Formats: sequence, C-alpha cells, structure tokens
Amino acid sequence: MSGKRGRKKRSTYSIPAPKGRRKGKENYISIDIEDANHKLATSIEKSIQGLPSIPPDCCIYRVPPRLRSLNEKAYTPQVVSIGPFHYGKKELEGMEEHKLRYLQAFLDRTNLSLEDCITEMKKWEIKACNHYAEKIDLTDNKFFKMILIDSCFIIEAMLASLSVGGERSIACLPEEIFLFQTDLILLENQIPFFFLDGLFQLAFPSDQEEMLFLKLSIDYFSNFMLIKDDDELFNKVKVYLKMTAFEVKHFVDLLRICFLPTNLRARPLPDKVKLITIRNAMDLQEAGMSLKGGLGNTLLDIIYTKGMLEIPRLVVEESSEIVLTNIVVLENCLYTYDSYIRDYVFFMHMLMDTPKDVELLIQNEIIENWLGDSKAVVTLFNKVGYEVLINDSSYYFFDISEKINAYSSVTRHTWKATFKRDYCSTPMMIASTIVAVLLVVLTLMQTITSFIEVL
Repeated sequence: MSGKRGRKKRSTYSIPAPKGRRKGKENYISIDIEDANHKLATSIEKSIQGLPSIPPDCCIYRVPPRLRSLNEKAYTPQVVSIGPFHYGKKELEGMEEHKLRYLQAFLDRTNLSLEDCITEMKKWEIKACNHYAEKIDLTDNKFFKMILIDSCFIIEAMLASLSVGGERSIACLPEEIFLFQTDLILLENQIPFFFLDGLFQLAFPSDQEEMLFLKLSIDYFSNFMLIKDDDELFNKVKVYLKMTAFEVKHFVDLLRICFLPTNLRARPLPDKVKLITIRNAMDLQEAGMSLKGGLGNTLLDIIYTKGMLEIPRLVVEESSEIVLTNIVVLENCLYTYDSYIRDYVFFMHMLMDTPKDVELLIQNEIIENWLGDSKAVVTLFNKVGYEVLINDSSYYFFDISEKINAYSSVTRHTWKATFKRDYCSTPMMIASTIVAVLLVVLTLMQTITSFIEVL
C-alpha cells in the first residue's frame, strides 16, 4: 500500500432545483455537505464565544417567570426600587426624590462630602456589578450613581428608623417611607452587602460592635427573623461567618444565615441520602407520635427523640411568604447543595396537608397563626412549597424523616395512641376506664366463683 494519503472525499447531496431555475435536464443542484457543516459549526462557536462570562460573585438574580406568576407581589417592590432590576419603573418613581433627600440627610449626619463617597466607593463599582446575574451597562456612571444613592438612602433610612445617632435627620417623612422595609428583602431588589458595609465604615469608622453594619442590619430586620434575642442572633451570625469564611452577600442572604440551624450537621454521603416524604401532622399523631413546640434558637433546630418530634415555633404572618419565597429562590440559584431553608419548607409543607393539621400544630405551640385562618396557612405553604426544587442527594431532614417513618409504621404505637385518645385523654375518661375495667374484673371473678361452686 502506498504511504500517501489521498485527499479527503467531499460529501455532496443532490436535491431538486427550484422550478424557476430548471433548465433542460438540469433539474437537480448539489450541496457541499462538508462545507455546510463547517459553516454551521463556525456559527455556533461564534455564538458561544459571544456569551458573557458568569462572574464568581454572582448572587443577585431575577425570579423565573414560572415562579413569579404564582405571586407577583412576593417578588416585586411596592414602594421603592433598589439596584438595577426595577430601576426606572414609573410606579416607583415617586421615591426617587425622597432618595435624594435621604442622601442629603446622610451627608449631614456623617459630615462627608459627595466627593469623599465617590472617591472611596468608585473602586468597588466593577465588583458590585459582578454581583448581578444580568449584564450591567457601566457607561456614563449610571450604574454607580444609582447604587451610591440607593446605598446612602438605605443606611440613612435604617439609622432613622432605629433612631441611631440622635434625632432623625428628616423631620417629616411620607407615610409610605416606612413600608419599604419589606421591599429590601426581595431578591431582585438588592445592593451587594460589601458595598453597603464599606460605605457605612467610611461614614462611621469604629471597632465597636454597636456601630457595625451587620449589627445594624440584624436589628433592622429583626421582625423577619422570628427570633426574640437579637444580641444572641448577632453572635450566632458572627460565629457562622468566622467558621465558614463566608461573607454576607446581601439582605436576603443575611436572612438565610439567620435561619440556619445552630449546629450545622454534616450531611450524609450522597449515595446514602434520598428524598423521604412523611405523613401529615394528624396522621403522625394517630400513629402514636407526639408533636410539640421546641426551644431551638432557629426554625431549623428540629429534634426527634423516641416518638417525640420537637419543632421550634413558627410565626406565620403576612410577610412570612415573602421571606420564605425569596430565600427559596436564592437557594435554588446559589445554594443548590446546601439548601437548608428549601428543605425546611418542604418538611413543613408535608406536615400541613389540611387545616386540621395546622390546628393541631397551633394547639401544640408549633405554629403561631397571625393570618387568622388555618386554611390560609395551608395555602401559604402550598404556594411556597411549589417553588421548592429538592435535591434528592442532599436532603437535610433525611435522617429525621427516616426515623419518623420507622416509628409511625409500627402498629403497636398506633394501638397505644388510639387507646390513649379514646379512653385516657381526660381525667374523667381515665376514671371511667378504670371503673369499667374494675367492673369487668369483678364480673369475671363472680362468674369464675359461681362456676367453681357448681362444680
């Protein structure tokens, strides 16, 4: 055989020519398949090369349309736009003037000049831009101007609300200014935490904990934390950040950190974990399990011990859905394999199948219902639960769910619970049961005695 390699044969394919181009016997035209494939591959490669890179700091996302359609209000600011995603919306333009008033109040409070703020914070513009999941136009300083004004506005509003540093800088505020607190915990309405913290440290350079922006933020959002001892919560967050070397990414991320369990348990190996469903609260009670409100420091401090399920009290109010849904979407996007809150929502969703389940949890001090209607609580968790994307290989409550199912599947526990419910649920029923048992015993003894006498 010759060592020479022949020229690669080109592939061609004949197709009928358009009627208008047919001449005599030339009714077919040929297409060079190899050339067409090369052009197609080149076109796709150019499209790939034109894709914007995803920065490693990306943590502020738009909510997928499928989830937004379930409850538009849970993801959309009602009073004020923060950051680029909702900037310029006509219905939110009314707050832009108040932002400038707060900016001036911030400068008066701190004795800083705008030049001071711009000089110091301008160097963080690109880093801040990289926190957003969409491409940001950095021309004409539009983005930097927006986040600087928004940041001054947020810090001054927080200080004014908590009356930090003396009297409020603005004597008369529009009533709606106090409604924007909820808008600050929407995922699409965020400023990177490091930018806010940097501006705060520029304005108030201090090593004292009382003047840390992290402490100020936890105090300001304490109504959403479902925890009473804010100082304890602040210490917990500090310990967590030190242990993990993580940084707070924005306010929604801060809320998530505050909800994390006190002790972060090591997850089992992926091949030993799977998604496990459990029965609802009423069924678990009928299967002999006891449910009661626990004393955990966070919502996720759920404990199971020998037929006793202890769940920290959850306060369900109007803002609960907004808090949970925005954290769940954040975990869907950023914490796929570390989805503590997402797993918690799924776990509670399984417990609350009907209004009777909710009423049982209220009775056992696991839920404090401020919505007034038990059905509304079920609806809330149905809506939030619909948004949950559970990762089978990292379900946080796998171990507890497995133990719950093992206990509730034992028939003896069901019989014991049924007897306790039907015959021993009140002192009167206990007394009646004892009397009935004694009567049966006495009757049996009398029967045996009569039988012996006959013999």
